[in-house]
Amino acid sequence: MIKNLEKKILSKEELWNFQKFINNLGPRLTGTASHKKYIDFIENELRNYGLEVFHDEYKFNKWEAKDCKLTIQKNNETIEELKTTSYYPYSGQTSKDGVSGELIYCGKKKCDFKKAKGKIAIVEVNIPSMPSSVIFKKRNSYPKQVKLPALITNPVIGSVLKGPNLKRAAEEGVLGVICIWRKLSYDNAVKQYLPFTVDYQGCPAIWVDGETGDRLKKIARTKVRANIILEAKVESSALSKSIYAVLPGSNTKETIIVNTHTDGPNACEENGGIGLLALAHYFSKFPLSERNRTIIFVFATGHFQLPQFGVNNRQATSRWLQDHPEFWDGKGNNKKAVAAVTIEHLGCTEWKDDKKHLTYSKTNPIDLELVYTGNNVMNDIYIKALEGRNKVRTITLRPRNNIYFGEGQPLFQEGIPTISLVPAPDYLCKISSNVDIDKLDAEIMYEQIQTFLKVITGIDTIPAEILGKPQKQSYGILG
Repeated sequence: MIKNLEKKILSKEELWNFQKFINNLGPRLTGTASHKKYIDFIENELRNYGLEVFHDEYKFNKWEAKDCKLTIQKNNETIEELKTTSYYPYSGQTSKDGVSGELIYCGKKKCDFKKAKGKIAIVEVNIPSMPSSVIFKKRNSYPKQVKLPALITNPVIGSVLKGPNLKRAAEEGVLGVICIWRKLSYDNAVKQYLPFTVDYQGCPAIWVDGETGDRLKKIARTKVRANIILEAKVESSALSKSIYAVLPGSNTKETIIVNTHTDGPNACEENGGIGLLALAHYFSKFPLSERNRTIIFVFATGHFQLPQFGVNNRQATSRWLQDHPEFWDGKGNNKKAVAAVTIEHLGCTEWKDDKKHLTYSKTNPIDLELVYTGNNVMNDIYIKALEGRNKVRTITLRPRNNIYFGEGQPLFQEGIPTISLVPAPDYLCKISSNVDIDKLDAEIMYEQIQTFLKVITGIDTIPAEILGKPQKQSYGILG
């Protein structure tokens, strides 16, 4: 099938038009109107390719911010509005008048919320610089000179590891919380939709940059009052759906699962659906007799509300796996998934703060392409598929059961051999005015999708017992 690659793949222009379409929808947060439009678009495209599409609808409690504002008032003087960088998702809500109370500083690490009862707490969130070896275990790089940075700094990781316990703040009677970003420039911090890993907390919270935070800490000593407005629409039993399409192969007993998620705040998070559409279009052009295994294309919802959608604190695809064992677990008459491919965050360039966190700018035309490969065989397949790329800066990673970022995690945990693309740019969760499409590169996206066409073609020709070789063994596949 590889020899017909150029004839059957969607063009770079067609793929970029898909990207511009979803960009024009704006943020596609879980269950919102724009998210639903994106899912409908994917479903219509799949049907146009001749695939049968199914969907699973789920109920969840949806929180959607409407307005966010911070003001202070000192000694009954004129009220002054201070700049915020963003709201804290699913933190809480206020009326249009907000909540008012005395400012009080509650610390950096273990915040003492008891002293903030009936007040507005100030806390600091310090982005840690973590040794990359703590969270990543490198397999290979391509080209060979590509290296993992010695230290990893990322606002997503920082918000999860260092963010305040807002449920505890609510229990202590805190009216609201102001979170100060530390070791993050204003331009990097602004409009970060973080953390995205919590459900409703019951305490309204907002984010500010370091300069604003320094001022708030200073004036808090003089018993200044503040007002937080965080209006939000809270809807119980809201609906969102995962969709999946089945492309039959002549082998009726084995499947390849190709997955991504559909919800996200910007251009790259999540545009993996574009990749899946390109793959579905390509492989649907071949007659059944030329397709070996059945391919299942899964577009999961709920990545941005994992506490409500993920099973046992796992990624959102875990819900689909639980609901559809007939496509993967191999028990009885169920089909057996011999491999899984996950595609997320296509086309990313690299943007970082300078060392003093004053300037946020483009630091590399290609963001580091992080790819989990579930065993040595899968790693060989991926590295081989990279040959011929013009824009490539790849690190393949050995999964660790408890540290596997992205929607490939539950597939790996079920014992399915995986390949998962999960770049992690600093802007991954930003809601910028242009949805950060300026930080994507159409050529990188196109080359990444071509890589996965080769990956799936390679997987489809290899016996299941070879694909599933244990971690410690190596197999020189595809050269």
